[in-house]
Parts: sequence; C-alpha cells; structure tokens
Amino acid sequence: MTSTFTDLSLLRPTIPSLIPSSFSKFTTYRSFKLCCSLTEGSATFLPFKLNGEAQSSAGYSATADCVIVGGGISGLCIAQALATNHRDVAPNVIVTEARDCVGGNITTLERDGYLWEEGPNSSQPSDPMLTMVVDSGLKEDSVRGSNAPRFVLWDGKLRPVPGKPTYLTFFYLMSTGGKLRAGFGALGLRPPPPGHEEPVEEFVRRNLGDEYTGVYAGDPSKISMKAAFGKVWNLEQTGGSIIGGTFKTIQERSKNPKPPRDPNLAGVFQHPKGQTVGSFRKGLAMLPDAIATRLGSNLKLFWKLSSIIKLENGGAIYSSSLFPDRAPSGRILLLNYVGGATSSGTVYKVRKLKKH
Repeated sequence: MTSTFTDLSLLRPTIPSLIPSSFSKFTTYRSFKLCCSLTEGSATFLPFKLNGEAQSSAGYSATADCVIVGGGISGLCIAQALATNHRDVAPNVIVTEARDCVGGNITTLERDGYLWEEGPNSSQPSDPMLTMVVDSGLKEDSVRGSNAPRFVLWDGKLRPVPGKPTYLTFFYLMSTGGKLRAGFGALGLRPPPPGHEEPVEEFVRRNLGDEYTGVYAGDPSKISMKAAFGKVWNLEQTGGSIIGGTFKTIQERSKNPKPPRDPNLAGVFQHPKGQTVGSFRKGLAMLPDAIATRLGSNLKLFWKLSSIIKLENGGAIYSSSLFPDRAPSGRILLLNYVGGATSSGTVYKVRKLKKH
C-alpha cells in the first residue's frame, strides 16, 4: 500500500449488490453516505452525519483491504487479479460501480436470434487477456474470429482492407499523398512528440496523417495513446519512429526469446489458427458478467463516489509485510518517506539534523 491516507465518501443504495442482469429495475437511492479510509492496513467503511443528522451504522459497516472505484473492465480485471494471485496480501477486495451494471463500454445485445455489440466488438488474444478468460471460467466459451480477408464496400465495389503495411500501395481508399504522408511519418519524418500525454487522435494524425482511421470503443480525442495502445506508443519511444521501434523490437525478441507460454492458456481462442481477434459465445459481456458473479457481494452497484479527501497526517509503509525477511521474527519494519521534490525544505531539515 502507499503511504497516503485517503477518504472516499460513497453514496450507497438501499439494495444489495448482485450480478448486473438483476438490477435494471432498481433505481431507488437512499441518501446514506459512508467514509472509506484507505490506510496501509485496511479500508474501513463507517457512516457519518448527512444533512446534519447522524445515520444508523447497523448493517452498514464493512472492512476491506482494497477498494476499486469503477466496475469497468479494467477495474474488474484488477479485482480478479488480486483475488486470484494476491489473496494473501488483499483477501477482501471491494469494487464499487455507480451504474446498475458492470463492464463500462462493453454492451452485448441479443434479439430475434441476432447477437451484436454496441461497444467494443472484439478483444486481442494477448496472454494477459487469456489469463483473465481462464481465471473467470470462460475458457470453454471463448471463440476466435475468422482470419478471412476483410473488405470495405465503397463506390459499389468491395475493396480489400490491407492486412499488412506493404498492401497499402494497392489500397484505393487512400490518396497517393495520404500514403506518402503515412509512410514518411511511420519512418520518423513527422512532428516530434508533444510534452504532454498524447491522445489517440493526436498521435495518429501526427505520425500517419489525416487519412488513416480505425475503430475504437471511445472518443479518440480523449483516450490516452499510452494507455490504450501502449505497444504502438512504445515503438516511437524506443525506436524514434513506429518503423524504427518495430525493427528494434524484432531485434530484441531475437536476442531474448519469450519464455514458454503458460500451459493453462492452451486452447483459449484456439480455432481457427492464426493471429486474429477473440470474443465469447454470448458476446464480450460474458467476461464482466463472469467476474461480477465471482465477486458476489464484494461488488457494490449504485455506489457513487462523491469526494476524495487526502488526509494530511501522512502514513507509513509496512515493508516487512510487503517483502519477506525484512524484520526479525515477531517484529515489523515501518518505512516513512519525507521531503521530495514538492517539499525540498523538509529534506534540508533532515540533513541538518543528521549533522548534529
């Protein structure tokens, strides 16, 4: 845990926490506020005064080792990873979600025999993703997309979508100038990276021009490129350009081969062969629903975060509980940090004390 104490004020509903599909008909809230203090030990939920009136604490107190605010796919996967791999450190993890369902933008609908997505349409079968699939019990429900060529219907003709960068030469939906701009930009002939966290739209326009587009479940002008497409973003950071970073990555992989894949991941998204996208038998919503079911009462729907308050009395890290063999048997080791870039005067005082 960090050395920062945090207070979270949450608006809790009258209804209990169940899986998403059970909650569409409940919309009533009770004006009941709770305070969650995150310390290096645990997080405790206790009610306090609301509108000048003290609220009853009967049945509304709880203790948690970790509180995750937001039941989107990121928050759910973090909760599942903690529950699966770090239960000894955080045995009690609570996920709070303001809406009546989990999954964030993931929205799968089924009607009259048709099944479609109104959010993300597929997922990349990376090892972390496959691990989530196995841990959530969806290995047998995983399906892999067809690796058949894709086409775009434009001006009355089917245009094949380029499967490789070299195929862009024959892609007629981009102008010659657009192809040259994308090619030179990928080689590094483009404006330098800005000094701020770059959104997806800005990164793509700067590197590939205005004729390159794609599909993503969100607003590209508001999504961080580093967070959403970290591997592509890192190519420019390590190699100076997208192509330069690609060649450098290939060289590093040849020098340092990947370790053997976890045998537990075998068989996930296994048909057909080849790198492609994945989903589930009943759509992507199966993943957040499965994780939500496993969380059970530790998932709190209709809980809204109203404020975050940083306490100024500091905190400490229990180093002896974080790493083994850091303190004698029966003893603990506390680690406190002072000063830093935002408090250089404190560092000066500490150095002065050491001299004396």
